[in-house]
Amino acid sequence: MRRIPNLADIAGLALLYLGGVAFSCLLCRADGGVAMVWVPGSVLAAWLYTAGRERWMAGLIACALANELGAGLFGLGWTAGIGLSLANMIEAAAAAVMARHTLRTHWPHATFEIASGFLLGAALVIPAGSALIAACTVHWVVGGAFVPTFRDWMLGHAVGLTALLPFAVTAAIRLDRQTRAAAQRRRAADQRTASHRPIASTLMVLTMALLTACVFLQDLRWPLVAPLLFALFAAVWADVLIATAMPMLVALIAAPLTMAGLGPIAPALIQSADRLQLGLLYAGVIACCTLPVVVEQARRRQQIAMLSRSAAHFQAMSQRADTLIDELRQAALTDPLTLLPNRRAFFERLTAQAQSGERACLAMIDIDHFKRVNDRFGHAAGDAVLRHFADVARASFRSGDMVGRIGGEEFAVVLRGVDLDQACKICQRLVDKLCDTDIATPAGTVRVTISTGVATIGSDGDAAMAAADSAMYEAKRGGRSRLSSVA
Repeated sequence: MRRIPNLADIAGLALLYLGGVAFSCLLCRADGGVAMVWVPGSVLAAWLYTAGRERWMAGLIACALANELGAGLFGLGWTAGIGLSLANMIEAAAAAVMARHTLRTHWPHATFEIASGFLLGAALVIPAGSALIAACTVHWVVGGAFVPTFRDWMLGHAVGLTALLPFAVTAAIRLDRQTRAAAQRRRAADQRTASHRPIASTLMVLTMALLTACVFLQDLRWPLVAPLLFALFAAVWADVLIATAMPMLVALIAAPLTMAGLGPIAPALIQSADRLQLGLLYAGVIACCTLPVVVEQARRRQQIAMLSRSAAHFQAMSQRADTLIDELRQAALTDPLTLLPNRRAFFERLTAQAQSGERACLAMIDIDHFKRVNDRFGHAAGDAVLRHFADVARASFRSGDMVGRIGGEEFAVVLRGVDLDQACKICQRLVDKLCDTDIATPAGTVRVTISTGVATIGSDGDAAMAAADSAMYEAKRGGRSRLSSVA
């Protein structure tokens, strides 16, 4: 069901194409021949560019019928309309394939080569092929002259593809992206689309329209360079959609004024058809000059955007890497069960404390008969006891002190800025508090006691550790749940 074309979309395309046919046939014909500016071909090519291949047949058939209707009502008649419709459909399909190849396959690489290939195809190869079919049809069906028909068709369609197709394709791509973005916003409210500076874009369009009108409403020829310079300025600084619209504006303004005999290039020719062609050639020159610049600027903007995204990505990766390094460093210095500093972290702190010369004490703490807890209640209960002790110890000492787990049930504390008597009083409160506490474990309530040894920290951290360890074992030999100290 997803492959069935949207009938409303196809009908809208056919009506738009019919309007373009009516415009070209009514306003852009000279001496009853073929239209000398062909607008609907670029519209159809742009639609084919964005549509899926499964929808091409429906769109081409609908536009062929619209072309036949327009030719019968406004152009060379119903019979000639068959051949002209065939030529227009082949031209639009070929232009869409060319645009897909240049934009989707190679973009944003080989910019000037792609622009040159696009201009060669749009201004020469594709219009020449469709002009051959059209000229043969007009000559055989209507009896028109082959060479003038071929010339007028090729020039009108070349200008249409060169001046209008880049803008039409860009507009179709922009519309397709905005439609998808709107659908995404409906699915996720936080999606946003980028602003394209509508005020500046509108001012540039109005400036080009006013500038072109002023140039072609007077007779001096040197101002003819002004629209070209402004189009080049827009190609460098404006959005792609606005930059590709500049040659189209020139064609829409310069060609009718020149055909009416106004402007600096009209007096050189007598025939209105010749004046119209000269005005179209002027717009085509502007399109050929500005398109490579537009393509190059679009490539640079895309590369800058990619570099910006890459820089942001690498910055985020660097920040994440720094975070991971900090997390790994913290994990390497932390006991995973109790979340206390581990043996390595504690000894680093003890060494630094001994080298600082600050008054401090060291306490060694061992949970009494911890093996019995594991044997009787299981290791889950033993882990609960260790975690409970860590919580009580953290709450019992100051923030400047350091409690660390240095063995299975052995812990150590660095107490800063205290003498031996003060350290013993602080540690005795922990001994008394723990022996009166019921510890909830998966196997039931458990009570434990601790034996503590306290020693002063001099210039040798290892000596202080040995002294505190000796005092702790003295407390164990004295009956456990005790505290012993050594100067």
